[in-house]
Amino acid sequence: MILRRHVLVRAIDPLVMLGYVLSAVYVLQHLWADPNGRYLALNFQDHFTFEWFLTHATELFTHGHSPFFSDDVNYPMGVNLMANTSILTVALPLTPVTLWLGVGVTFAIISTLAIAGTAAGWYWVLSREFGRSRIAAGVAGAFLGFAPAIISQAAGHPNIAGQGLIPLIVAAVLRLRHPGRVWRRGLWLAALVVLQAGINEEMLFFTALGLAVFLLAYIPPRQLPSLTRAALPKLGVAVLAAVAVLAYPLYFQFWGPQTYRGLDSGVRAINLDILSYFNFGRYSLAGDVAEAARLNRDGASEENSFFGLPLIILLLAGSVTLWRSRLSRALFVTGFVFMICSFGDVLRYNGIDYHDAHGPWHWIATLPLFDSIVPTRLGLIVTVAVGVQVALLIDVLVVERLRLAFVIEEFEELEDFSDIPELDDISDLDHVPALVGSAPTAVSVFHTPATPPPVSPAPPVSLPNGPPISALVWALALVIALVPLIPLPQPAAERPALPAIFADANWRKDLPPNPVVVTLPNGWNENFNIMRWSTDTRFEVKFVAGYFLGPNDTDPTDKNAHFGPGWRNTTSYFLWVRTQLVSPTVTPAQREDMREDLKFWKATTIVFPVGWRDERVIRETIDKLVAPEVAPGRIVDGVWLWDVRPITAG
Repeated sequence: MILRRHVLVRAIDPLVMLGYVLSAVYVLQHLWADPNGRYLALNFQDHFTFEWFLTHATELFTHGHSPFFSDDVNYPMGVNLMANTSILTVALPLTPVTLWLGVGVTFAIISTLAIAGTAAGWYWVLSREFGRSRIAAGVAGAFLGFAPAIISQAAGHPNIAGQGLIPLIVAAVLRLRHPGRVWRRGLWLAALVVLQAGINEEMLFFTALGLAVFLLAYIPPRQLPSLTRAALPKLGVAVLAAVAVLAYPLYFQFWGPQTYRGLDSGVRAINLDILSYFNFGRYSLAGDVAEAARLNRDGASEENSFFGLPLIILLLAGSVTLWRSRLSRALFVTGFVFMICSFGDVLRYNGIDYHDAHGPWHWIATLPLFDSIVPTRLGLIVTVAVGVQVALLIDVLVVERLRLAFVIEEFEELEDFSDIPELDDISDLDHVPALVGSAPTAVSVFHTPATPPPVSPAPPVSLPNGPPISALVWALALVIALVPLIPLPQPAAERPALPAIFADANWRKDLPPNPVVVTLPNGWNENFNIMRWSTDTRFEVKFVAGYFLGPNDTDPTDKNAHFGPGWRNTTSYFLWVRTQLVSPTVTPAQREDMREDLKFWKATTIVFPVGWRDERVIRETIDKLVAPEVAPGRIVDGVWLWDVRPITAG
């Protein structure tokens, strides 16, 4: 009978996974309605940028381009793709989909897999590696895959929302404590690390940070030397194997062209409001868009907290109840440490910055590697600690107590406990006497007996007449805390029409051979458009700007990362021109600046979209700057166009 139940339980797994996938499709239903005709409205710039990365991955197969560098945007300086989010682990296998169905479909697929894969990964690991029941693992997996932080990151950041490999890495690290299987366990961990590095290195670093704090809080000091000795050989194999594969990509990332040494101070200042942990996010069923935007400075893709007050109260009550559990204490410590770190350098409460109050991140933020972390994203580590704690609460305070009431009678019918099959490596049935003895305790993630424990007669127990009332109270509290966090569908909008010159292959007849295009007025919004225009022209047109992370190419001493290219004289000038009501009189120095920049860019063409709000002012100013070598601009397929080859000899 127990064996039949075991088979039935295992049959539930595919249904749980399917449920996660369908739920993810529900969240992205507006995008799935027309993947190639819509985009995620709350983070369109990253949506189109990821489509550019996905399309570039196809160039490896169709044109033999480098997977680590491209000069199709930011020409002639180019973009270091290893220092950006090129997501090669998913982009390369999905190349046939991109070429066949379109890049919009590929983006919808990876966004769906990011959410569902994270939930499935945690369900798998919690139920098999940590001995949690299927109910606890299923609920916790749903929370971890559909938490406010994950749904927020899914708005244009599938590389961060996609954490399906993270739980496997956590489990692989925890297995290092076991003796033997040095090569097998080391190589498996290395493979996971390499694959995750091809998705997002930041999450890999977060995993290392989270595990370090958790293990220090969990492992008793007297056990640390022996566990370290057992883990080091396998860890050495993992490091050597991973470095062998990643050595050149990492070299290219940190020492190749267009590298940078850390994020600029503005990005490093993006933190979480203390009050945000107690409120609901804009994507949650109980969320308030205006309040979430106020607390998070309208960062729709960085709502990395927003657990809501009911869940915070539940977690505090559960942590107090399970304080004797080392696992619960370690999870609490891990979550608390990264929660206060997520407040960043300057503390913010209720939308107000307190510049005289600094969090611990103030003394960490400028260290190597840490200077590339956005503090708000440390809330993702808190989310994992909360999710695993939810699994523990469900297992110990609900499932175990109900199991005592409903399952114990079947156990008593057996002659001895050796008739119960061992289901998992670490499972809630490994040590049955613990179930029927005194109060049930959490299964230690570090307890995996090499052989089944010795069988002993079950101590006498007093069976309750029905489910313990406390189990029902905890179950109700969990429902109250988690239901308000059910995510709402992501908003999507119809893609704006492209200028006709960049659609339907018109660029081949309207632009000269090997075109290098300058888009004016060059600025923040124009950089977003360039990524889409580059994608739709299939990289046959090179653009001199774009949206990416790179150094300031106008200041060799500035090695911090910036979004887009440096501000050259022409760019800065047009930032001023676009504020004017009439076209200004240009000076010889300004004409010379324009010529120097055009020659630096090796430009063949200037384009300026028709319909711009200051169209006449911009057009007349360009005419003055490029005269007399270049004729006044003319309208060609939706843009004003100037052929500047007489200036650049392009």
